[in-house]
This record gives sequence, C-alpha cells and structure tokens, in this order.
Amino acid sequence: MSDLPHRRQALHLLGATAAAAVGCTAPAAPKKDTDDTALDEVLKRLQEDEPKCKQGLSTHAPMAAEALVALGLGEKAPAWLDRYNAPVVELPPVSKKIDPKDWKAALGPKADAPTWEGSNHRWADWKELFSAELAEKKWTEVLDTWVARLAPGMSGAATHGVIRTAHAARALGRKVTPLRTGELTRGLAYWASSYEELPAVERKKPVAESFAQALDEVPLYRQAFGKTPEGRNIVEVLRRVKEVDGFAAVRDMVAAPADLSKALSALSATFARVYLRHGSKHDTIAFVHAVTGPVALRRLAPHVSPKVAAAALPLAWQTAAAIYSAYARKRDDGTAEESKLTPPELVERAVKSGDEHAIKFTEVMVAEHALNPDPVYLAAAEDAIKRL
Repeated sequence: MSDLPHRRQALHLLGATAAAAVGCTAPAAPKKDTDDTALDEVLKRLQEDEPKCKQGLSTHAPMAAEALVALGLGEKAPAWLDRYNAPVVELPPVSKKIDPKDWKAALGPKADAPTWEGSNHRWADWKELFSAELAEKKWTEVLDTWVARLAPGMSGAATHGVIRTAHAARALGRKVTPLRTGELTRGLAYWASSYEELPAVERKKPVAESFAQALDEVPLYRQAFGKTPEGRNIVEVLRRVKEVDGFAAVRDMVAAPADLSKALSALSATFARVYLRHGSKHDTIAFVHAVTGPVALRRLAPHVSPKVAAAALPLAWQTAAAIYSAYARKRDDGTAEESKLTPPELVERAVKSGDEHAIKFTEVMVAEHALNPDPVYLAAAEDAIKRL
C-alpha cells in the first residue's frame, strides 16, 4: 500500500503518546505530516448541525474522527464523516438551569423514557453548565473536578460518556481550540446526563492480585438465572447486574496498584482476552465496550491529578466486570489466538471497513500494544474488524 510508511510513522507517534500517558503528562504533539486540523473541521460541521445530529447522542462521529487523528490519518476524517450513514436525530433541548451547588440532583437518566435522547433529557442543561465552567477555568481544572465526581457513573450510557470525554481530552491535550473545548462540554454533559452507579459494597481486603484472577470471582448473571438479562440495549442490561448475588463486592477485589499505567495495561489485556473468548462469538459491541470504556481512563490520566486517576481505576474495572457479568454465557467460550497481521495492516483494514467501532477499537488495541506488546491486542482487533 502506498502510504504504509506514513502509517508506520503514525504508529511510532502512538507509542510516544501512550508512553506520555504513563507519567500522566500531556501527550506528544502529532507529527507534522499528521492533519490534526481536520478534527476541527469535523467538529465544526457537527456542532453547526445542532440541535440535529447523525445518530443523536449515541453519535460516534467526533470519537471516530479523533481516533483517526491519533492514528496519523486525520486527513481521512472529513471524508469518513461524509460517509457516516446514520439517521439524523434531534438532541435534547435546554429545560432547566442546573444549580452548580446542587449538581447531584441533575445527574442521571430518565430510566423509563422511550428513546435514548429522552432518557438523557438533561444533556443540554449539563452542556450549558460545563460551557460556563470552561469559560471561567482551565479545561484541565474542570476535567479533574468532574472526572472525580462522575467516575462512579462510568457505566452510564454503556460507557459512551466517558469515552467521548476522553477523546475530547486527548484532542485538547494536543491543541486547545474553541471547537475542542465545545466537544469536551458535550462529552461531559453526556456522562453526567447518563450517570448511573453500579452496586458496590466496600471490601476490607482485596481477594485477588490481578484483574485476570479477579475475573474468576465475578458472578455471572447467566449462571445465577439461567439466561441473559433482558433489555433493549447495553444500558438496560447493565441495570440488571444488581440482581446478581455477590456482584456488589466486585469493585474492590483487586488491591490498589503501585503503577497506574501497568495496571491499565493489565486491565486492557484482561478484557481483550474476554473479547476474544466471548465477544468473538456473541454480543460483540458489548464486549468491545468492556475494553474501550474502562481504558478511556488511559486518555484521561495525563490531564487529571494522579489521585483522581487512581481513584477511577477500580471503577473502570467494575464497569468492565459488569459487562462480563451481564453478557458472558460461561466462564470461557474459547481460546485467545494470535494475529498474523501487523499494526499498520490492522489500521488499514479498520479504516477500509469504515465502521466506527472497528476504527475506535483498533486504535485502542494498537495503542495498548505499543505500551504492552501482548499479542492478544492485535488478535482482538483483527477479529473485531471482521465482525463489525
């Protein structure tokens, strides 16, 4: 392929960006041949179309565009948006101003609403609150405050809120622009308006030394009730894990790590294997989110305090474990396999597929592999590209 050298350069950039996250410092700037400005073009088009949006609040357009930039393929983002064949949906309107002193009262969805946008009925109200805060404070200060507040609700909207926020934060880490700040307001608003906590009881003592070991202790809904939880979507299914005896003890199963980056690598590798053993056979999107949602913390960590990032880790694990508990049909549905494809070849196939989940998942898997060269990441990416 003619632009393979360019993509290899992009992968070197990915490694540098990921390495920067280890020390929780700002990511490196893109290489000069990376068209980072294309992201602002995409964001401008999306924000000018509001209150209408392709796919509504569940749009993957800003996230997929930012992932393409991270892969060094930002010049492809506008054309990808042109091809993003999704229905146009009206976003929730402003309804009532949120009192900053009573913000908890505005958290969360309307669970009985018939539509996704209807359930996130306070999204526009949250967007106004975050717009006001970002006009007065540094974006990193706002992010640090709200990641601490919202992390317990990481599973809300099937992790869409935390993922969108993390993509916006990484983009702002490269360059601060009004459009990127506007995208951060939208990501945080999505996270806050969809906020839902998973059941948790505090453990006095951890029971596992690793996430992989802890996974064996996570109770499965299907084993408890003989069926998969009922629900129209991942959000509704995750609400059912509270019915599983013992799930509330999952959050604190693993001891706090000495190294956050290594712990995130362990978490991502564990759930890449979960994807291969389960998502490669059923409920693919759910198991993709078991990786991309929790590992969004990797993108947030450089821009929040170490204390906030560390406090969010057990909540990231709990979120991934909830998806596993809800969707796994038995302990092990198969064996992880190695991919014969290189990272640049996987990127090429993901981009060629055009699928937003394939692009985002592959970008995460390639970035995690750059930090921790476990073959499971590339195998998971190859399978997902074929399946999505």
